[in-house]
Amino acid sequence: MKTFKTILCVGMILFLVFAPKPLTAAAQEHFIDARFVRKEPEYRGTITLYHIARQRPYFGSLSNWLQKRADEYEKKHRGSSIAVESMNEAEFAERLEHGRRADAYSFFSGSVYRDLLADIKAPNVSFKDGIFLTDLCIPYCYTGYGKLIRNQTENEPHRYYATDILAAYLNGGADTAEERKADELYLDLRRAGDLMRYVDGFANAELQPIDNFTDAVCWIGIDRDTDEKKRAVIESFIEWMLDVKPQQKLNSLGLLSVRSDIRDTVPESVLKDVFKTYETVETVDPFGWYTEYDALIEDAGLARSGDTDAAIRFAKRLQELKR
Repeated sequence: MKTFKTILCVGMILFLVFAPKPLTAAAQEHFIDARFVRKEPEYRGTITLYHIARQRPYFGSLSNWLQKRADEYEKKHRGSSIAVESMNEAEFAERLEHGRRADAYSFFSGSVYRDLLADIKAPNVSFKDGIFLTDLCIPYCYTGYGKLIRNQTENEPHRYYATDILAAYLNGGADTAEERKADELYLDLRRAGDLMRYVDGFANAELQPIDNFTDAVCWIGIDRDTDEKKRAVIESFIEWMLDVKPQQKLNSLGLLSVRSDIRDTVPESVLKDVFKTYETVETVDPFGWYTEYDALIEDAGLARSGDTDAAIRFAKRLQELKR
């Protein structure tokens, strides 16, 4: 009897070792709980994401934020990595001219042509009211503008330096002054924070809201020639990036979340009034902004010189671009 049991055990071991793979695979599947099986993406490899920014602060800080989110995503989806490459608009145009395209693009309104992108799957996210939505790219953060006023200055009053078309128009007339000598500056929130932290004379400056309009929305879109397997990974990454936890990490950069269910946390008290103003937001079509930008600049310049017809054209064109 003992010999029989020994022979039986040896036989079972030999069967398991030499049995056909379909048999053993089927046996294993029977005992695997589907809840604990990690679903890996079909594509395994590196996806290239170009991050295109007009203003230098967003070359480093936002591209670093993107790469950190990409690294977190890779830990949960082994085999699919995302490499973020940061550049300005001129560098991006040069790459396109030489046929160097990416699998996906992160960009601010007006930096990418419509026909470069493919249709994209809309994520299951409730966006803030006023965020412009399109089927070619997904918004994932935005910033705004404020009026920075120095309390202590030896300069002539009412001189300021406008860094963007919107701010220049809103003030109604502009003298160009060196940034460090200006009493009032209309500028991007990140640049305002940098001045107050690092430039003499701005430590006690006051930052006031202008209004809730911004063209500085950052989008992500997929190149029209990216294959389906890569597309699936990029769309999955976008959902990851729009999750609550990653979106809450934007505020530390002076950026705001696009989600309607997130109350943005003010990173420093000086931004309190501006952040409150931007709880509701007006944005523009990212591709219409590109095509109308030159005309807006021209009319803004004429309006500042007193041309009322140009001011009317500017206001009409801007209103048509808004949601």
